[in-house]
Amino acid sequence: MILSKKRWQVERPDAQLVQTLQNDLHLSAIAAKILAARGCTTSADAESLLNMTEANIHDPFLMHGMTEAVARIQQALENNEKILVYGDYDAGATRF
Repeated sequence: MILSKKRWQVERPDAQLVQTLQNDLHLSAIAAKILAARGCTTSADAESLLNMTEANIHDPFLMHGMTEAVARIQQALENNEKILVYGDYDAGATRF
């Protein structure tokens, strides 16, 4: 067996904040911990994240290269080309 030289560092969210989120929003402990880990420091922050609307989402065209990417996808669709989508292990960690 190969032993890793890396050590996990698990951050523990503030217990009082977790309890407050649980009580105020009627959440499970794990849901409250996830919200705290995502940076929610108040019940209002958590409520905003949980009940996100289209108005809360940034314009995707603010991302670098989005206009060119959309144009290339449209070109591929028009030319009946295959499209391959891939990402690295951290692709899901894109923040908004």
